[in-house]
Amino acid sequence: MAKQYDVLFRLLLIGDSGVGKTCLLCRFTDNEFHSSHISTIGVDFKMKTIEVDGIKVRIQIWDTAGQERYQTITKQYYRRAQGIFLVYDISSERSYQHIMKWVSDVDEASMAVSFPEMN
Repeated sequence: MAKQYDVLFRLLLIGDSGVGKTCLLCRFTDNEFHSSHISTIGVDFKMKTIEVDGIKVRIQIWDTAGQERYQTITKQYYRRAQGIFLVYDISSERSYQHIMKWVSDVDEASMAVSFPEMN
């Protein structure tokens, strides 16, 4: 079966629990909005294919759980992502203040990548 896209991007949504990561994902991929909140357990993902200048781009968006108990699982996805969205709730100063913690987690994960020695 032939690929149905030319380029694949893996994107990640991270942020505190309840800030709207899943709502953003559903709105973008399915054009739906769900007003009820069900916490993501671990990690979930959706895909959408769009066309940009004649190139079929498949976007794989990973939705992570914001609860601390899942962070060891979600951190494993940081290194495989080509882009990361830091999400916070504009009505919650606390979720905004936690953005620096999320940035630090991403930095820490990116430093853990081992590079071959260069001669």
